[in-house]
Amino acid sequence: MRDGKTLNLVVIAHPDDEILGFGATGAQLVRKGELVQPIILCGDVDARTCRPANEELHADMCAANELLGFSEPVLGSFPNIRMNTVDHIELVQYIERQIELFQPTRIFTHHPADLNNDHVHVSRACMVAARYFQRRANIRPLVSLSFMEVLSSTDWSFPSESAQFSPNCFVDVTDSLDIKIKALSKYRGVMRQEPHPRSPEVIRGHAAYRGGQCGKRYAEAFQTVFRIGF
Repeated sequence: MRDGKTLNLVVIAHPDDEILGFGATGAQLVRKGELVQPIILCGDVDARTCRPANEELHADMCAANELLGFSEPVLGSFPNIRMNTVDHIELVQYIERQIELFQPTRIFTHHPADLNNDHVHVSRACMVAARYFQRRANIRPLVSLSFMEVLSSTDWSFPSESAQFSPNCFVDVTDSLDIKIKALSKYRGVMRQEPHPRSPEVIRGHAAYRGGQCGKRYAEAFQTVFRIGF
């Protein structure tokens, strides 16, 4: 919580994950007066194909998040597509420092069965860091921890030792889906032509599918794995 406002910490691996997984929901929360703070561990995504120049990537990131009303992202310098080379404790401690700084009410992160390996390591580290309030008296108790789905990664997860994404929380984003798609378009080289999962048509169709599951026109889905209260 900051300035008396509920703060949502979105802990993700790469620029654009915050919009793909949380963009429409985050825009709704901002409209309600809440704060959204993205934490991007691989801030420069140097292994990304068709990556724009550093200045352009940073400008795209700021433009996308500003459009939704999100706070300017905090950027880590962990290696892109090589998070498996980083000691787990380094990732955990980095996220814990953000938790200590921002004192979030809720945390949203990747699903641990995502196809993208960076997502997996961020998710696992975030789950460990989420219990920080149980070990430190100066950390605000967390209300919830939720996994989000990132199209072109969560939808490509294969059966493994980790259970696949199983949503149990749906957010009506009928009034904010358009601005999510507009925010994604701020990232040069990210959007694709249909039927790619990162095309406007598929994003809208997927939101309609999730909406159909909860009786809304459009929805974003989450798997909440920790919650205090109802």
